[in-house]
Amino acid sequence: MTVRKEQAAQSRRHLVDTALRLFVDQGYAATPISQILDEAGTSRGALYHHFPDGKRELFVAVVDVVDHQLHEGFESILEDVTSPVEQIVAGIDLLLRLAADRRFARIILIEAAAVMPGAWTDGSEFLLLRDALDRAIGAGELAPVPLDATASALYGAARRAADFVARAPDPDAAASDCRTALLLLLDGLRA
Repeated sequence: MTVRKEQAAQSRRHLVDTALRLFVDQGYAATPISQILDEAGTSRGALYHHFPDGKRELFVAVVDVVDHQLHEGFESILEDVTSPVEQIVAGIDLLLRLAADRRFARIILIEAAAVMPGAWTDGSEFLLLRDALDRAIGAGELAPVPLDATASALYGAARRAADFVARAPDPDAAASDCRTALLLLLDGLRA
């Protein structure tokens, strides 16, 4: 990579890192572009060079950075866990662990829901759950249930549980309680 391209990539990363810190600490709406620029020590022109649509596009880049750990976790689960039901359990554990993490909770579960409504609706996470449920039914691990309705219900419960954990005074305790509840729901689907 040329020196100029490396400098541009470093400048972009610095803007994203600065915005990430501020969005976690203050929230998206309460963080003005001017503060991001001041704390990053960069110009408005540099911001719009990297993010032509401004603050919202910068926020999407922040979401991509934080959300990456969820997608990496799901990939690891698919590689390491063979049972479809155990993949679902591992996915629930991953989601709740991340929901208890301050950065993930604030950016993905709180701020993204406000800035990008509907971003979690029928996304890749939903499709992964639906696929795992379909494979679990096919393998006889779960009873033959209506696939789309079951995927929607379990996904909605997991998503709401993650929201609960993100806003709880004791996120770790809330994650443990939600895990218990979600696994009871999943156990009710077993063949």
